[in-house]
Amino acid sequence: MSLTFSLPAALGVCLLLTQCAPTGPATAPNPSAQAVNQLAIAGNACGPAAALNALRFGAPAYQTAAKAIPGDGDRSQLRHIILKHGGTWSRHVPQRYRWSRRGINAADLADLTNELIRTAKAPAVTLSIPNGTNAFEHSYNQLARSLRRGFPPIVGLRRYDGINAIDSHFITILQVPDQLEKNAEAYAIRYIDPMGGRTYDGTIRVKRGNSHAQLIADTPRTSVGLSKAKSPSVLLMDALIVAP
Repeated sequence: MSLTFSLPAALGVCLLLTQCAPTGPATAPNPSAQAVNQLAIAGNACGPAAALNALRFGAPAYQTAAKAIPGDGDRSQLRHIILKHGGTWSRHVPQRYRWSRRGINAADLADLTNELIRTAKAPAVTLSIPNGTNAFEHSYNQLARSLRRGFPPIVGLRRYDGINAIDSHFITILQVPDQLEKNAEAYAIRYIDPMGGRTYDGTIRVKRGNSHAQLIADTPRTSVGLSKAKSPSVLLMDALIVAP
């Protein structure tokens, strides 16, 4: 049996498919925003700066949240975030403020980000820790979905020298491919490094094990503790703050 469509019906099918299927890379909604430079206030302010970048480059509701933060520039807005929201007791680390000279951990940064967006009634975000054998595919899906929902994901990078963690950093993801190729072992990212407020390109690669997958961050312009390593080291993507 053959099927025929009138021209209007065929156009309707095409439009439906176009609206439902991704047509290009998953990209931050506001790519022309001004990136935050953490050095405007402190070398250990990458977490608050990455969160502010996510809001500035996000959908209108997140942009509203960024504009509502008191201050007229990077330094004053970061200062407010650190003092008011970073100066709150952590729910995750006993007897410690969220932000300290050591910076902030991913769980506290997720809480801080949700406080910043609550007044703007923007959709809440959540923390995800990559684990398991499908972490590579799952992390890509989370990053792409968050971008399409209007929140540029905040990603935690951590360098390991053997089994020892020696340094960490937060970045904000601006773009990932529209989909993973079949049997892909890597995908490209475009991101903001708050250390300088610069936009760079990098790659997330997977090293698969029997029970887990390591997500290796290949970010040549963002070395994160490389100079501290005394032996061959690896930089891993180990935390994601995303719109679920």
